Amino acid sequence: MKVYISVDMEGIACATHSDHVKMEGPAYVAAQKWMTGEVNAAIEGAIQAGADEFVVADGHGLMRNLLPDELHEDALLVLGTPRPLLQMEGVDESCDIAFFLGYHARAGNATGVMAHTHVGSIVYELFLNGDPVTEAAFNGAVAGHFGVPVGLVAGDDALLDEVAVTHPWAERVITKWAIGPTAARNLTPKASQKKIQSAAKRAVERIGEMKVSKLEAPIEFRAHFLKALQAQLVSDIPGVERFDARSVRYVGSDMVEITKIWRLMINAGLSKFAV
Repeated sequence: MKVYISVDMEGIACATHSDHVKMEGPAYVAAQKWMTGEVNAAIEGAIQAGADEFVVADGHGLMRNLLPDELHEDALLVLGTPRPLLQMEGVDESCDIAFFLGYHARAGNATGVMAHTHVGSIVYELFLNGDPVTEAAFNGAVAGHFGVPVGLVAGDDALLDEVAVTHPWAERVITKWAIGPTAARNLTPKASQKKIQSAAKRAVERIGEMKVSKLEAPIEFRAHFLKALQAQLVSDIPGVERFDARSVRYVGSDMVEITKIWRLMINAGLSKFAV
């Protein structure tokens, strides 16, 4: 059995401030260890339930945060950016189940720890077929394109309230309880890892109950930017049209296409002219 693991950083236990997730300083170095520990815990739990292949995609920032020397030796590690499928690079039809670790609530969530959607410096909200989506919902639809169900999501309680609606069948692990965007009541890293290990084992054992979140064509994708100029620059991409002053719209045939177009939008929105 092959497990695909996409791992972000804001949702790991004890990460509560931007210092933990920026690539500098002692707080970040500590968070790298916590992040790697949560992945290892998920792998160990899945192994206990019979899984024997693992693809791990580092999905935070520049996507090179995990510590390879400390990562479980059975993992095939996807590092670096740019890449076509962003946080979901490496998923394909050969995967049996997906785990999302270290995930966070979507932009606009009132209390979610470091809540944002993909690129907080330019994006306020993303929509699929008219519904606002978290990164978990967006990436779950990418997994669904390949027929892969989401079986485990770990992050703060604000995220998991959202996931309970979009993926109610998935195992959910609360790593911390949000007090506000930069404060939380946290499990210790060891306690969080223990819970993730148990949940990963249950997820693999329950794989027959997991559902695939596949969106049928056509798929409407909308991105609501922070600035009108960002929407203007992004609308120059072929097929992308202005929806309103700060939003654009694109209609695609599947989530692979949507994700690739979204990556181009991110590049345009982050250009020196827009930020």
